[in-house]
Amino acid sequence: MKYIVSIIFAFFMGAIPYAYIVGRATKHIDIRKYGSKNPGTGNVFHLISWRAGTIALIGDVGKGFFALYIIWLMYKFNGTILTYLGIASVLGHVFSPFLGFKGGKGAATTGGFLLFVIPVTLGTKAILFIIYYIIAWIIFLIITHSQVVTLSVIMPTIPVTLWFITKNINFIIAIILLVLLIEALGAGPLKREWKASYDKYISRYFDIKSKN
Repeated sequence: MKYIVSIIFAFFMGAIPYAYIVGRATKHIDIRKYGSKNPGTGNVFHLISWRAGTIALIGDVGKGFFALYIIWLMYKFNGTILTYLGIASVLGHVFSPFLGFKGGKGAATTGGFLLFVIPVTLGTKAILFIIYYIIAWIIFLIITHSQVVTLSVIMPTIPVTLWFITKNINFIIAIILLVLLIEALGAGPLKREWKASYDKYISRYFDIKSKN
């Protein structure tokens, strides 16, 4: 019973559409009708402002983190089970019943629940792991200006990195399933995002390099 309750709780916590709420509260717009039409953090940054985007980001990261934190306080599940519950929260974000089962891509929510799961599983080893991936995320986001592209590059490296830190096979398998889910969810817009990102941003770095 506790597993069913936890799955439902994680799903509906993940389903709270913070980006949509911020769009309504700040500009009185439905962000699903403008920009990329994606009800996620990235669209808020592009459409409204960095302040509004930051608020949406905190909400989306926070719901992934606190969904698992609350469940962990209640049941003390291990990292493997928490990862599967984190996947439930991501699915809640992607298929939000509050938005007609059409939500965002799950990038921020994934980051949020990993910020909790990784320390629970790795202990003190998690510090360097988290710092490394936060820096990598920021660098790729600055270069590509796309969460989808950044996610597609970074996510596949996580199971490999974890293998050198922990030999917990069950946990790594759960993370691999998460990676496959995220890559599958981003497969549709990925080609378009890669082209747009390369044409507008990434190509600049190659131009600068060639001129030098």
